[in-house]
Amino acid sequence: MAVDDGAFFIDGDSEEQTVRVKRMLKELGVRRDSKGFGILADAVVYSLRGDEVHGRLTKDIYPTVAKMRKQSEASVEKACRDSVRKCWQRGNREMFRDILGGAPRLFRGEPTVCEFLTAVRDYLDEAA
Repeated sequence: MAVDDGAFFIDGDSEEQTVRVKRMLKELGVRRDSKGFGILADAVVYSLRGDEVHGRLTKDIYPTVAKMRKQSEASVEKACRDSVRKCWQRGNREMFRDILGGAPRLFRGEPTVCEFLTAVRDYLDEAA
């Protein structure tokens, strides 16, 4: 069964931005063939459009990605959570630490989806 890892484009999003997000997720260790890869990429791309992730995740980001992918908000949330967890457990820890900025709280356990999106978003904003 083929997995669609394509990200959607919302007015103002660029293909270049989506490619950067996908490249970064792949380098972090999120598997392209996992269901959550494209969904997490969509969430990161969409999160780049606002000021902060906190407070927008369940009220804006998950519903928007779910609508675009014709899935439930719960399945989008689960796919993101599973991808972040697998990335934390099996991915590129050194790059993960660089992106997360060495925050001590994050080294006691895996980051939440909100923490992950915020860190990736901030990292991409700084690199741009």
